[in-house]
Amino acid sequence: MSLCSVPARPKKDALARAHSILERASESADALFEAFTTVRKSRNAKGTATDHEQDLLRAALIFAAAGLDSMVKQLITDGLCLVLAREKGAQTQFREFVHSRLKRADPIDLKFLAEALASGDAPRHLERELINELTASSLQSKDQLLRVAAYFAIPASEITNDPNALKTVFDARNQIAHEMDILLGQPNRGRRQRKWETIRQQTAAILDTAVAFYSAVEKRL
Repeated sequence: MSLCSVPARPKKDALARAHSILERASESADALFEAFTTVRKSRNAKGTATDHEQDLLRAALIFAAAGLDSMVKQLITDGLCLVLAREKGAQTQFREFVHSRLKRADPIDLKFLAEALASGDAPRHLERELINELTASSLQSKDQLLRVAAYFAIPASEITNDPNALKTVFDARNQIAHEMDILLGQPNRGRRQRKWETIRQQTAAILDTAVAFYSAVEKRL
């Protein structure tokens, strides 16, 4: 059974690449869970999964989170300017971004202002600056994701109905990606135990969040 329902292929070109990323992320996560089940059946396993088997579960969560990150960045690149042209809430966030950039230097960022004025198309130049800033770092936290959503005029409630649970999922992802799940404080350097049910729920939550973000942008186009 698939972890999430990927929306139908879009008719708008601005969504095509993001949809492809979402589709591939879902397929990869499903395949890793299938591989886990196959390995367990092949050795007639019962009880706690081995670390090697758990690595398949860990990989599923990592792939799903990477897919979310890549998809959202593609939506920023391909769709944010279109949303800015339509949504008043997005325009307000854009003005706040320009204002905050100008205030980064004391008393004002003259270089940033001069580059915009000299570009020949100041609004487009500033939009590119926003896109560059939003795609420059990894979107692997609840706060980063919701910050990007705000620039699309998407309220947090449209992305997740439980922000704290989403934070927990990202925390698990970061423990796997940055710490290899190794418990360095223990004498034998054991690893955190990951259960199939928990990782499946967390991976599904990441993919559901990706679908919600994609669908929210689609509505605004």
